[in-house]
Amino acid sequence: MTEDSAFFDLRDDSRVSFDRPECIHRSEKGWAELYRVERDGKFRVLKVLRSGLRGQQRYEALLRKEYEIGYSLDHPAIRSVYSYGHSDALGNYIEMEWVDGCSLAEYLATHRPDVTTARRLLLQLCDALSYLHARQIVHRDIKPANILLTHNGLNVKLIDFGLSDTDGHAVLKAAAGTESFAAPELIRGEAADCRADIYSLGKIFAMLLPARKDVVRRCTDEDRDRRYPDAASVAAALRRRPWGWLPAALLLVLAVGLVLFLLRPTVPEPDLPAETEQPESVISDPVAIDELFRQATDMILSGEDQ
Repeated sequence: MTEDSAFFDLRDDSRVSFDRPECIHRSEKGWAELYRVERDGKFRVLKVLRSGLRGQQRYEALLRKEYEIGYSLDHPAIRSVYSYGHSDALGNYIEMEWVDGCSLAEYLATHRPDVTTARRLLLQLCDALSYLHARQIVHRDIKPANILLTHNGLNVKLIDFGLSDTDGHAVLKAAAGTESFAAPELIRGEAADCRADIYSLGKIFAMLLPARKDVVRRCTDEDRDRRYPDAASVAAALRRRPWGWLPAALLLVLAVGLVLFLLRPTVPEPDLPAETEQPESVISDPVAIDELFRQATDMILSGEDQ
């Protein structure tokens, strides 16, 4: 006997439509607002200018630039952008993917992720930044509020390219960001490259994996030339065991001690009756000692997870 499959509840969510948008984010200090709408049976997000800024050339150019950057991207850890349009009620808008989730800031307010989860989220973020930087795009506003985590699967979705810049754009090139996460060169008003995002990534790293101070320190170095050169290098450092060199170091110390012991000066012993000759220990063989040193050195230099 088999059971037929069926919907448990056929009532549609009729709260929103393109004609009746639902405001999901509004800020008095920000320049944009977000609305949720339904189009062709799917939820979408519309990003529009605040009512007092609509029609102003500078802000309209900012909205258009964000659309052009976002539309060029196709990555699972970056929110998709679909179209640029106009509504009589809302003005010009960017139509974007609806993400059912919460921001990293909201998540960390109520959760403390374990090491495995934190590593996975950071690796997804590194992958998204590598994708951006390979296209000469600098996000310039990496912070917990701009990193969404999906409720289904807890996956990263990087959002908000309103302050981003590319090599190809000639407008709105002024330094920008959020001060508590922005690289020093951005705060000083200097031109920024992908290492500005690496600095902000280090701040996120410190929140998710504070024990990895080695990675955080290098990401957030005041001198951009001493930071990791790209997000792929940060991901490689994350995969590397922080204490992976310790067993090899102990082996090296043991090898050095053994060599010193074998080379120590000896006191001549009195002649004794000849005994059965014992085979010479392999550890006194110079070739075996060299091999021991080589193995220890290789272990120190490799410290990565298999």
